[in-house]
Amino acid sequence: MSMKKISLITVYNNKKLLDEMLLSVKGQKDVDVDCVMIDNRQKAFGSAAAALNYGAEKAEGDVLVFLHQDIEFLSDAALEQIYDFAVENKNVIFGAAGVKSRKEDTSGKVFTSMYAGENKVKNTSLDKATECFTLDECLIACHRDCMKNIAFDEKTCDGWHLYGADLCLQAGLDSNLRVMVIPMDYVWHKSNGNADRSYHKTQSELARKYKGKYDIINTTNGFQYTNGFKRFVANIYRKLRYNI
Repeated sequence: MSMKKISLITVYNNKKLLDEMLLSVKGQKDVDVDCVMIDNRQKAFGSAAAALNYGAEKAEGDVLVFLHQDIEFLSDAALEQIYDFAVENKNVIFGAAGVKSRKEDTSGKVFTSMYAGENKVKNTSLDKATECFTLDECLIACHRDCMKNIAFDEKTCDGWHLYGADLCLQAGLDSNLRVMVIPMDYVWHKSNGNADRSYHKTQSELARKYKGKYDIINTTNGFQYTNGFKRFVANIYRKLRYNI
């Protein structure tokens, strides 16, 4: 029986955080881990999308896991569970945190069971695999077959934000693919993320890209209208309210 081969694809600029993540990977059971660690300390890549597409080409696993450098696995069975879900659901792109469409009553609510932040706060808003609209970029996984017809958009997502959300939006337009968030209480994301100016710039670019395909782009860090006028009004409000 062949070993379960899973690829971890990470862009890093902080060796300490990377080493902590790799230490938690070292003890994983019953999987053959292919670590594709992309050193960006010298800024070889200008965007996460470009770096992760490069990493996906290098990956040898049946299952691909795109994750941040500040992820730590809290169980030695974490990667086996991710692998098994991907193999059993070859048409699903899934992650540790996600949101539903704003058309639903739960709009804006982040579904997750992972630990987050420096204080390692446990989230409890998810107890079963759930269909969602977009995923948080901290950890996104899928069977490699999912990436045959989609890829990270290096043009629209030309920085370090929303490349995973865009991947989900691509999947949402493909009748053969689904997007889900699953319980991952064996994952600790050591930061809470941020929504800076470049985030909102990319958010607006996504809205333009998907105009006529989605009414609203909803993510774990907020939303944006695809309608030009509504987006203009929302951006003016954000600039006045939050100076962004």
